Amino acid sequence: MTDTTQWTDDHFVGGDLALDFANTVFRRTPELGRDLLDSPEALSSWFGHAGLLPATESRCDGSTLRKARELRGLLWRIFDEQRHDRPLPTDALSDLLGMAQADLDGVVAADGTVTPQTAAGACSAVALRAIRLALNPPARPVRACDRCGWFFFDTSRGRRRRWCSMQTCGNQAKAARYRSMH
Repeated sequence: MTDTTQWTDDHFVGGDLALDFANTVFRRTPELGRDLLDSPEALSSWFGHAGLLPATESRCDGSTLRKARELRGLLWRIFDEQRHDRPLPTDALSDLLGMAQADLDGVVAADGTVTPQTAAGACSAVALRAIRLALNPPARPVRACDRCGWFFFDTSRGRRRRWCSMQTCGNQAKAARYRSMH
């Protein structure tokens, strides 16, 4: 049995739930790192920490985990194109729309937020958030960390943020630069 990933606020640095879901690997670049969604329990735990489902309600199975990983792959494709200001891949958007409607359950509020009732519904809720982000991007650009490839909104004043988090990648980059100069 594998140890379930213990989610903390350090895993939620993207500024949007869909970006945080795309960041559920140890790193995306320069090579793909360990998958943090390594079990149905890890996915259940993520949904609980993200506030999509109460921990007692978020039981996932293997098929939901496969769907979640497929969803994450679509998000990578869409957000990578979006951050480079290129046209979004229509096949990925089409697949994302299909995932959003496939298991949609729960309550949809007037502002479009979804309160899912099941783990599969939580995947649909993440897909809906991603569709909203892809089709109506905010003024803050989507960026990817120079070190790990995690996505985030650039909320810096000069719009030149380079790292997902100063506590992790930022400190590592500055320490490596210091070591190389001394």
